[in-house]
Amino acid sequence: MKGYNQNLKKEIVQNSFWNFISLALNRLGALAFTVILARFLMPENYGVYSIVLSVAMIFFIFADFGVSKTLVRYISISLNKNKNKISSYHWYLFKLKFILTIIFSLGLLFLSYPLAFYIFKNPNLFYPFLVASFYIFVLSFDNFYSQVFYSIGKVKYLSIKELLSSFLKIILVLGIFLFISSIYHVLGIFLSLILISLILILFSLFYIKKFFPILYSKSCEKINKKKIRKFAAFLAFASISSAFFIYIDSIMLGLFVSPKYVGYYRAAFSLVFSISSLITFPNAVLFSMFARINMKSIGKILDISFKYFLMVVIPIIFGLFIFGKYFIRALFGYEYLSSVLPLYFLSFLLFFTVLVGLFFSLFSAKGKPEIFAKLIFVICLINVFLNFGLIKLFLRISPNWAMAGAAIATTISWGIYLVASAFLTKKEFGFSIPFRFMIRPIVSSLFMGGALIYLLTFIYDLTLFLGAGLILFGSLIYIILMLLIGGINKEDFNLLKEIYRT
Repeated sequence: MKGYNQNLKKEIVQNSFWNFISLALNRLGALAFTVILARFLMPENYGVYSIVLSVAMIFFIFADFGVSKTLVRYISISLNKNKNKISSYHWYLFKLKFILTIIFSLGLLFLSYPLAFYIFKNPNLFYPFLVASFYIFVLSFDNFYSQVFYSIGKVKYLSIKELLSSFLKIILVLGIFLFISSIYHVLGIFLSLILISLILILFSLFYIKKFFPILYSKSCEKINKKKIRKFAAFLAFASISSAFFIYIDSIMLGLFVSPKYVGYYRAAFSLVFSISSLITFPNAVLFSMFARINMKSIGKILDISFKYFLMVVIPIIFGLFIFGKYFIRALFGYEYLSSVLPLYFLSFLLFFTVLVGLFFSLFSAKGKPEIFAKLIFVICLINVFLNFGLIKLFLRISPNWAMAGAAIATTISWGIYLVASAFLTKKEFGFSIPFRFMIRPIVSSLFMGGALIYLLTFIYDLTLFLGAGLILFGSLIYIILMLLIGGINKEDFNLLKEIYRT
């Protein structure tokens, strides 16, 4: 048993490390890609791109319909019970995936005209919507096969894949901006994304064939298709609601204000989302783990995850309030300073989204996605009504405050989502959020924030070099205070050593 626990811990640490590298490459690459798009497209065209992408991602989630995560769960279970079923699960889920993807890709294709001319009343959206319908087709299969790497413990290959993806995106998009007329920039971006997804699919297929050929083999093993569809349907219900939850603010803004304000809002959201992904729990890794281990082990993993998450996220939220406008200015340019107002409200999402994602992984892995599916549906409706009401209410003040209304609605909705998720987790599994871990990070962050605000009163123009110095100084203050009050101990350093050895 001791050897099993040690192997499990080693697998978690190693896969979590590589998952972090993968996420870091993904989000840093995505942030760099977003910054390039925002700077070259400028707020108006970046808003057009954001509206099209937001709508396309909702169709993409419908096209996935929970199938990709279902594949992860059943491969993970079969690895410990009956490997002969793996191929059967793969081919059955592949067929489902293909049918769904065809349906919803064609759906966006046929709805492109009414969406552009009647819903958003912007003809510039029409051709990007058409191309985006092909993009969600290839992206759907890219996502499907990427999930396999989590199941077979080859997460480091996702890091290589993300590096390749980021490199191709930046190179191709820069080529579009340099060599193609500006009126075709948004269209060209979606065409380049299609090409990149095709390359990434080939990458996944090659390495899966190399490390996990059983996935492609023929199998006569019978599987419970009805049970699989039921599980996927509950995951889909939650995922679809989540997609509306994530993108509805941008879509609804696009209905009430000009695209440039959507561009401002998405710049702020992209910054928060990038940071969130960097500090997030390795949910895909834990999803696979949760499907295999007992509840006692899960409880220990959750406690450790909560502690380190709170230790990191709390000072970052303080930092966003202090340096938010400087981050926007440095990354996106002076043209996007209107993004600062929604950024302040969206910064709280760092706390909410990561914890909710962890709870969702637990429920899904333990075969209870229907509980979260019902919850996210209710929260989605709350989010829609809040966005509609607050955007219209604050629009009376100005379009800038309409963005703030969307940010406030989104933040409140995620807050309700977290409270409800914590309640359900306590009810179903007996786990609760150990809020005691918040005290020391908050105290240390308050002192850190006070010191930084005081220093900023003496600085007239914050340069990039000086800003980096202040961030490092603030981080040093925070770490020293955490050491002094016992927020960081010897056990934490031992864990860092173990991660380093991987």
